[in-house]
Amino acid sequence: MSINVLVIDDSLACCRILSEYLMQLDVNRVEYCTDAVSAIKILTKYDKDYQVVVVDLHMPNMDGIELLMNLSEIGYRGGIIIASGMENRIIEAAAQIVVNSRLRLLGSLTKPVSTKQLKLCLERLYMMESDLVPKPASISLDELHKALNENKLVPYFQAQMDAGTGKIVGFEVLCRIQLGNQLQLISPNRFLELAESHNLLDDLTEKLINKALSQWKKISQDDSCTDCGLSINLSPSQLNQASWPNRLLKYCHDHQMQASKLTIEITENQALSEQSQYSNISRLRLHDFGVAIDDFGTGYTNLNQLCCLPISELKLDMSFVRGIHHDPLAQTILKSLQEISGKLGIKLVAEGVEDLKDLNYLERIDNLLLQGYLICRPKPFDDLMRWLKAHKKVGESKLDVSKVPAETANASLTSAEVSKDRMSHYSI
Repeated sequence: MSINVLVIDDSLACCRILSEYLMQLDVNRVEYCTDAVSAIKILTKYDKDYQVVVVDLHMPNMDGIELLMNLSEIGYRGGIIIASGMENRIIEAAAQIVVNSRLRLLGSLTKPVSTKQLKLCLERLYMMESDLVPKPASISLDELHKALNENKLVPYFQAQMDAGTGKIVGFEVLCRIQLGNQLQLISPNRFLELAESHNLLDDLTEKLINKALSQWKKISQDDSCTDCGLSINLSPSQLNQASWPNRLLKYCHDHQMQASKLTIEITENQALSEQSQYSNISRLRLHDFGVAIDDFGTGYTNLNQLCCLPISELKLDMSFVRGIHHDPLAQTILKSLQEISGKLGIKLVAEGVEDLKDLNYLERIDNLLLQGYLICRPKPFDDLMRWLKAHKKVGESKLDVSKVPAETANASLTSAEVSKDRMSHYSI
């Protein structure tokens, strides 16, 4: 899929400079427009032709903030980059408008803009839009049927950690498939769309849940997991089915699990607009299940909708977590979500924690849970049990504060840069 960019700036010189920078990156075509009113007309008619829009804020006739509001009204689904010479507070305010709307903000940049900044914005677009990334070959329908009939689904568990204490608080269940005698297991990006398009997603989910809950009974008996919860994914299309709350209650009953220990993660790749979806979310919460909005920031749910949904958890997508230690936009979004999650009394999870500098930044954020390869890679049951033992040893290790720089000594003791043991164990 190609990436076409529309630059909207009343300065012709800025348009040409930005166009030149963008053409040095993975962009197929760059066009520019010096009039916001004309830009709206173009995007209203040809919105799918432009995957990215770069917007200046200070423009005559229609300013950049009004332009952003118009883009929200016409339902533009491409990425937005704010590039302005205005003071930071105004740029942050404009970014907040985008965060509160149904727009996808890729970056809020202060002029002069660099190619490095633009590259980070485009990388975020690639993480948000799976269509832009080459997809691995899907398995065949026969292979999927055989895997389901032979119950070759393997639950993988990925830990979530409290950023402040380093304590493991929960696990997300991820699905893998074993084909024949192959050692390499198949990831969901090779079978999930196939399962959904052939009405096999329910069968796949049911088999995964039964296996995962059976193994969870043993995991939860570990003394470090007695207070932990478990998360399992449902698609928005499954959320349309009135039967799922009752099915989940039966699974919990059969496996002697409290409903309050199970969280249902709803992916954000489709709009939650059906009345049945809202009803089922309410029913799940009524029966003490947790409900999480997954991959927040890449899809259709905005901050205003969060106030209306009775969710218990919000998961910030990895595209806003990677590089957060030097990304003002990602920090602004996290701050907004921290405020709203605090007011609503819901958990906030940062996904995709893979960089030490990002980890050290996130450890300073109050009431935040972390998930990602730097914390724990997804693992099958036996590997997870070994990892839990390693994690306990790390937690029990003592830190000689006298050998730590003063600025680090006051930081959280869970920092991977402080504890070499922790770094090695978490990279298993």
